[in-house]
Amino acid sequence: MSQSFYQTMPSFGFSAPQIETLRQRLSVPQFVYVCGPAGGGKTRAALLVAWTFFHSLGRPFRNDGQDMTTEQIRQAARDHNAGILFNDMAAVQDYMKAGFCLDCRMVALGLAFDGPAKANHAHAYLLAYLPSLATRSDVTVIGVERDNEAEEERYTVDLLTT
Repeated sequence: MSQSFYQTMPSFGFSAPQIETLRQRLSVPQFVYVCGPAGGGKTRAALLVAWTFFHSLGRPFRNDGQDMTTEQIRQAARDHNAGILFNDMAAVQDYMKAGFCLDCRMVALGLAFDGPAKANHAHAYLLAYLPSLATRSDVTVIGVERDNEAEEERYTVDLLTT
C-alpha cells in the first residue's frame, strides 16, 4: 500500500468534530455510505475509516462484501465481525447486501460507484436504492471529493448523520 494510505484522518480532510462523530457512531451497528465523484477519494476515505476504527482497535472487519452471499454475511455476524466493506456499489443487489449487513447488527461500509460529494445529496442517492433507510437513525453519509486548491493531496469531507 502507498504511504498516503497511512495518513491521519485530519491530514486526509476530516475535521475533529467529524472524527468524534464517527468514533461514537461506529461503536454501534451503522450504515456508513461513502459517496463522491470518480477519483474523488471515496476508497481512500473508506479504507482510512476502516483502518482507524476497526483494524487499529482489533475489531474484525471484512472488505469483501461484494463477493459475499447473504449466508456468508450471516456467518460473519455469528463470527462477531464488526463490519463489512462493500466496494463500488452500483446495482440494487449491492445495496441490499449492505442493508442486510446492517440488519445482522454489523457496520456496513458502502462505497458508491460514483455519485455526489455533498452528503445530503448522497443521502438522497442512497435512499433511491434503499428507501427503508429513511426511517432509520443509524445511517452516516460521507461525501468526499479531492480538494484541488490544497498544496498537498487533501480531500474535502462532508458528513451527515440520521
